[in-house]
Amino acid sequence: MASVKVPEQKVILCGEFGVGKSSLFRRYATNSFVTATDRQSTLGLDHFDKEYKVGGKEIRLQLWDTGGMERVASITSSYYKFAEAAILVFSLDNPASFHVLSQHLLDIVTYAENAKIFLCGNKADLEGQTPQVTESDMETFCEQCAQSN
Repeated sequence: MASVKVPEQKVILCGEFGVGKSSLFRRYATNSFVTATDRQSTLGLDHFDKEYKVGGKEIRLQLWDTGGMERVASITSSYYKFAEAAILVFSLDNPASFHVLSQHLLDIVTYAENAKIFLCGNKADLEGQTPQVTESDMETFCEQCAQSN
């Protein structure tokens, strides 16, 4: 009997070092969370596949994490290649991580021109901290992105 190939959907995490991309990846892959004191930088590329049944059909979702290495020229094009979606991750307590997203967005539209793009503000759970990036900032960014397409 011939095996049926399950369609794959590649999703990539993009953003600056330290915004929590690997935490999102770990939550997806193992449903675990590592506290700030136990965190280590991701070395190299990592990906995790999970199969889902959607509309009666099987699909395989691949989530890719670079540990902030997507800025390294040697992996840039291969990392983005065939991506169906990109998640732009920034830290709500770090406005600089939000303001550099336009460069990551440029890489996405250059190397994965058909990818759907999602914006993800991370670290909303930090106690006692007021988010430094506002809803208005995020709306303005999305409006500017829509106007440039």
